[in-house]
Formats: sequence, C-alpha cells, structure tokens
Amino acid sequence: SLAWMTPNTVPYVQYVRAQTYSMVSYLKSAYNYKCMAMHPYIANNWNRAAAYDHLGFEESYFIYDFPDIEYVRDYAGDSSMFDFIIRTHEEHSGSPLFVFGVTMQNHGGYTYNAPDFTNDVSLIGHEGEFFDAEQYLSLIRETDRAVEKLITYFQNVDEEVLIVFFGDHQPKLNASFYETFGSATDTLDEQQKRYEVPFFIWANYDIEEKYVECSSLNYLSNYVYEAAGIELPPYSEFLRDMEEIIPSINANGYYSLEKGRYLPFEEADGEERQWLNFYEELQYNSIFDKKHRNSVFFPAPN
Repeated sequence: SLAWMTPNTVPYVQYVRAQTYSMVSYLKSAYNYKCMAMHPYIANNWNRAAAYDHLGFEESYFIYDFPDIEYVRDYAGDSSMFDFIIRTHEEHSGSPLFVFGVTMQNHGGYTYNAPDFTNDVSLIGHEGEFFDAEQYLSLIRETDRAVEKLITYFQNVDEEVLIVFFGDHQPKLNASFYETFGSATDTLDEQQKRYEVPFFIWANYDIEEKYVECSSLNYLSNYVYEAAGIELPPYSEFLRDMEEIIPSINANGYYSLEKGRYLPFEEADGEERQWLNFYEELQYNSIFDKKHRNSVFFPAPN
C-alpha cells in the first residue's frame, strides 16, 4: 500500500531494485508457474523492465515484442493484446501459466481528433459538451468488446482459467465534467470516490459468486488465490485477517467499520490502530529492513 509512503512515490523506480518477494515468486516456488509480464508500451516506462525482473517474471514483453498490433488512437489496442495472450496460452497449454498484462488502449489524454477514431458514446443531455469524457467512454466500449472476445475464447479451453480485470486509477477528465455530475470532494468519503476502480474475477469453472462492497488493491491477490484454490502464504493470511478489521486502505486514509466512514490515519484508535501499526511495520520490514527481513512473511525468492 502507498499508505505510509511519501507523496508521488513510485515503488517500481525507488524500491523494487533487487529480487523481491511477490505473488510471482510465490506462484513460481510453490506451484511451478511460468510467469510472464506484458505491457504494449516502451520498456523503460516507470522502470517496468527492471521491476518485472526483480519481481520474478521470467519473461517480459513490451511494444516491440507484440506482432500485428492494431492501434486505437496512438496506443496498442486491447483486442491485439488479448490476441497475444490467447496465442501465449496456446503455446504453453497444459502447464501452469500466470500472465500479468497492463493495457494501454485507454490511457489519457482524451482529446484525440482524427478520422481513424470517433466517439460513439454520448452523454444524454450533454452531447458534445464533454468531448474527453465521451472519448473515454467510447474507448471503454471498445474494451468491453475485446473482453467479450477474450472470455468467449477461454470459456472453451480444457484448462481451468481465471481472469482478473482491474483498473489502476480513474481517468483524468475536465474538472467541469465532475462538477456537472456532482462529484463533490468536501469530505474524505467523497474524495475517496475519486479513487474507486472496478474489478472482476471470472473463471471457466465454478467459483463462488460474490459482490465486494468495499476493498482495496492491496487485498486483490487474496481474492485471486482463493478463486484459484491456492493456499494463502503467511503474508496473505495476515492481509486476510486485516481486511476483516480494515476493509480498505490507500494513501488518503482507511475505511473504519466502527465509524462507518473513511478516516485519516491520525484518527485511528483501538483495534484499528493496532492493525494499521502491524501493517506499517510489516511493510517497512519488507521494503527497507533488509538485514532483519522476516523470512516467514517474505521468503527470499529462488
């Protein structure tokens, strides 16, 4: 979590500078997964090439590694990237494979104006008023079509397949769009709405259906492990227990079940304060305390 890091921290650049315990290293060592990272953009963006290696990925693919890319605006289209994932699966069929893909199609800004892409979604009652919002929504529609193609393919393969789809942040749109549609930021609860992103987990086998009302991305790997039937490692067990007390946390604050709202960290007390302190200490131990790193929670990668 970015909760205890200074503003504008970029962990890939500043802290992932050596072999690092991760979901990748755990899947490799405990379950013999082959792990690949994919990002159809330049390799040095946010230091991804080095960070992916340090996290344990055996292979990483960037824009020049993708064949037959079709561009949407100036970025690689989601459909092309998903085709590459399908081909990768076919090449490694029969063996456990973990693919972490970061798409680029819907990256900002949203002022592209050329004949090869036109906005086909409009805001009723505000047609043409918010060009950037309508472009973003038009791009999301293209993603919906690509996701449908990806899921349709994996519905019909013999291996068990789990797909996790999530966003890293909301789009940066014109401030007048948010003002018009009533996105107030007077309270911390209202501010946190600007940091909400959807996610879904789909499988071609039977998994428990559930709706997650409140969570944060630091817990997402646990949802993946559980849906995949993978035993939680010790650090993930800690996160599972913590989520029962602190269901959501980010750089702005945490959700207090006791108070029923988001709170800044300095207002935490009682059991919530204890869990936040435990989490801060563990995170410090993982990132900075190299001489005394806890080998149970953060075993050295093989």
